[in-house]
Amino acid sequence: MNGLGRASLGFAAVGALLLACAVPAAAIPWDVGGKVPPAETPAPELPDPLCQQSYANDRPAPGPRIHFGVGPRLAGEIGAGQSTPLVPEDWRKRDAALKRLAGRRDFTVRLNRLFLSDGWRGIRKFQKMARHYGRLGFGVELQVRYHPRPAQDGDIKTWREYVRKVVRAFGPIRAVRALQITNEVNLAVSPNTSDGAWKNSTQALVAGVKTAQRFSNRLGYGRLKIGFNFAWRFGAQDDADFWDRLGTVGGRELRRATDWIGLDLYPGTYLPPRAAITNYGDAFLEALAQMRECYLPKAGFGPNFPLKIEETGWPTGPDRSEAEQKAILRQFVNTAQRYRGTYGITDFRWFGLRDNNSEGPDYQSYFGLLRDDYTRKPAFGEYRWLLARYGAR
Repeated sequence: MNGLGRASLGFAAVGALLLACAVPAAAIPWDVGGKVPPAETPAPELPDPLCQQSYANDRPAPGPRIHFGVGPRLAGEIGAGQSTPLVPEDWRKRDAALKRLAGRRDFTVRLNRLFLSDGWRGIRKFQKMARHYGRLGFGVELQVRYHPRPAQDGDIKTWREYVRKVVRAFGPIRAVRALQITNEVNLAVSPNTSDGAWKNSTQALVAGVKTAQRFSNRLGYGRLKIGFNFAWRFGAQDDADFWDRLGTVGGRELRRATDWIGLDLYPGTYLPPRAAITNYGDAFLEALAQMRECYLPKAGFGPNFPLKIEETGWPTGPDRSEAEQKAILRQFVNTAQRYRGTYGITDFRWFGLRDNNSEGPDYQSYFGLLRDDYTRKPAFGEYRWLLARYGAR
């Protein structure tokens, strides 16, 4: 073979190699445990109706500083109600811990479990709490639960009236910044913690958000930011159906009325399970990417829509060490910080401040940064340091 022929074959071989390299790698399934780093993750292949692929192939990007916070109230247990005795709170120790945690950064307390079923009694109780935390210099975010009494279950008219009462009651309290309308409507198995178990829960979310937005603007409380949240990965079909349903039931009116959407995720506690996780930061990233690029578009929410990490945590307890909690908290916060510009992350709330009961039988009693006697777990100091380094002023 002459030189020209050999050269032609050589060029052809190089061309074939370059062409092979140019062919994009096939999409991979949801990387449950964060085993595949973002640099090695190929782009997803659409359509992906159940959001079963990995979307975590994006580059980190900076953005505005994150607004950090914590849930200071004791946690609800999954199921129909509380089963483990709660160790009583000491408000002086609680407040001192919150001040220490916040330092000189902007800080929000998320007050959970304001129930429709509690009526005016619940509203007055939460007004007192909101004013108290406002005097301490904290912002306040309210979780406004559907959670009806039996006679109210499915009654959207009564629910709208309740939302208007909430807006009227909390609008004048300047510390109150945001209302989360309903809680985890996609989760139908835990009426104590989530609203999906009740009748017409999707309609309650849509009607509640629209009512809160219209009424707050009408009364001159436009500073209140109205949103809702989603419990990540509690059933592929159910989760996809939830977002499809929001797109149908809520449509453009819901998108216009919503200021933010919250993501609740607990890698290593719920999904993905602890045994499956290789890298907690990358497992956390999988959730952020799926939420932004697959779930939100199903209901028409665009790429710049504000996203809050509304709940995340990792409890200690039997076979779950405090050292692990500290390390995992660091990975969660660092991932949110690195990718805040990529995915539009504005807020980060740790769940929660103090254990329900540090002698409890299982993990549900141990979510706190503090033990039930208000002594600090190592994660408390870690969160304080990260908040001081990265938090909004």
